[in-house]
Amino acid sequence: MFSISRFLIPIMTCTQERIQLLADSSKHPAFAQLVGELCEADICSWLVAELGNADALDHFSPHENIYSKAVAPKHILHIVSGNTPHAAFQSLFRGLLLGSHNTIKLPSAGLPDLVSWIASLPEKLNHLITTSNDLDTIDLTTSDAVIAIGSDNTIEAVQKQIHPHQTFIPHGHKLSIGIVTDAAEEAAKLAARDVSLYDQRGCLSLHAVYVDESSGISARNFSHLLAEAMADFAEHTPPHSLTMSEAGAIYNFRETTRFMEANSSEVELLESHENLNWTVVYQTSPTLELSCLGRCVYVKPLPKNLDHLGNKTQHISTIALHPFNKAGAEKLSHLPAHRICPLGQSQSPSLSWHQDGFAPLASLVKWKDIG
Repeated sequence: MFSISRFLIPIMTCTQERIQLLADSSKHPAFAQLVGELCEADICSWLVAELGNADALDHFSPHENIYSKAVAPKHILHIVSGNTPHAAFQSLFRGLLLGSHNTIKLPSAGLPDLVSWIASLPEKLNHLITTSNDLDTIDLTTSDAVIAIGSDNTIEAVQKQIHPHQTFIPHGHKLSIGIVTDAAEEAAKLAARDVSLYDQRGCLSLHAVYVDESSGISARNFSHLLAEAMADFAEHTPPHSLTMSEAGAIYNFRETTRFMEANSSEVELLESHENLNWTVVYQTSPTLELSCLGRCVYVKPLPKNLDHLGNKTQHISTIALHPFNKAGAEKLSHLPAHRICPLGQSQSPSLSWHQDGFAPLASLVKWKDIG
């Protein structure tokens, strides 16, 4: 049975107080829905896993033949995207846990759920947060650490302003894929969620689902199952309204695919006919291609040689596998993805996941040694 006493600090310290306040604050509906409700034990064990001790930020602790203490950044700047709000919640939560002052540069469209959560925080946490809608008014050089979430152009623009003494954590353009080796009907329902949630606007959205046909599943048949599942998903979770540009991109994607389908038996277009709610394209070519977003996804046979996926594999964030098991995941670990998870969970990473390979807490702290 799990014992919280194993992790909690004997006396009330700054870190322990923040742990208690953050655990209570994780019950806020917006946070609980996007990140999940957390207890004190969850947060303490996370600190232990990354920093060695739950009180590493408050005291010098034995480290081989010396004593070490973690030093959090005094000021963290979070430049967040509106595409996937859970990333903004997670980034700010980490900064608050470290006890840093946090400046949040909000996206132009805003993040009302995040702003609502910030407003609900107790004063001891709320005073650690400043929000801004304009990056031009923020002096990047005053931050000890800068976390940037956005397009590659955004990342490049921010990086040019970073000084050598600052910690820079970039999260640029990424995409995710699914791999199905069995249980096709169940997999289709799980994949529909991973494709559809957030309308593919984030790095954890599937752009393609690969089907291992050696297991007896037909990739073409799976594309039909996925189309049905995406139609069902759209019934209870319809997509957001499209801009003219977004709608135009989907129309162009469909028409280009329709032309390819008319000239090749290796392509099949499946689409919602009365709207642009979803689009599934079966294609025999294994090369990973970028979707135009808006719940448009490729279904392809899984090649025996995964090198045939092409050079866009360098942008893979997550591989969602079904059925999921550790042995199967390890066989895929040579691919550039930093995360392999069960299908249906690509959009719901744990708070401690290593986004783009960065340890969420350890990558932000520095250390002081005695001895």
